Amino acid sequence: MTIEKVPASHGVKWLMQGFVLLRRSFFIWVLFVLLLWAMVFVSAKLPIAGLLLALLTPVFLGGLMLGCRALEKGAELEIAHFFAGFRNNTLDLITLGGLYLVGNVVIAGLMYVIGGTAIQQIVAGQAQNIDPSMLTQVLGPALMALLVGMALSVPLSMAIWFAPLLVILANQRPVQALRDSFNACLKNMLPFLVYGLVILVPLVLFMAQFDLTNMERNPGLWLVVLFMLPSIYTSYRDIFRAIPAASVVE
Repeated sequence: MTIEKVPASHGVKWLMQGFVLLRRSFFIWVLFVLLLWAMVFVSAKLPIAGLLLALLTPVFLGGLMLGCRALEKGAELEIAHFFAGFRNNTLDLITLGGLYLVGNVVIAGLMYVIGGTAIQQIVAGQAQNIDPSMLTQVLGPALMALLVGMALSVPLSMAIWFAPLLVILANQRPVQALRDSFNACLKNMLPFLVYGLVILVPLVLFMAQFDLTNMERNPGLWLVVLFMLPSIYTSYRDIFRAIPAASVVE
């Protein structure tokens, strides 16, 4: 599949086109986000549920992207689209979830090895429990662990960004989908930088209005997710041109 390199300004274009798809079935999209929030809330309380959600997230995302394709073609977005991934390439989508989970576990393990107990307390939001007399000793390793975690999380995120769409819309196998997703993001770093900067402003503004200690309950985060979801599809359609194009316009 051909991966196109698009101008930096397309980072804004993706969000604008995504908003068109969002507006066409706004209340259904709100329901989808509420369902996602409910699953994240439950998974935060039950470790087994969290593991299951990690495996199934690409399945749900794949279904939502099928819904975006339906909207693009003039059809209606339906609640059934939320579960459509369970009827299309389900095993490959779950495999993506498993590979992403393993990647995060490896990254977390490296961070804990480098940062020790200090990084565990920081990640858990318990930095105030660190002994002040030990602070100078643990600060360096903790900072290094955070930097390593960020450096490794970026390529992992690049690999997973388009992977569910490539599996469910282009029938790619998981490893190939991860590779093509990474290459597409790498080839389009400038539009993704613009995209991220545009999202960052409302993300900070909205989230700051609510409790930052409970991310899964922060309405600001989920409001931004609501606007982001359709833009994942529009960015995919812009970069992977092998799928017959039909522009997202009013």
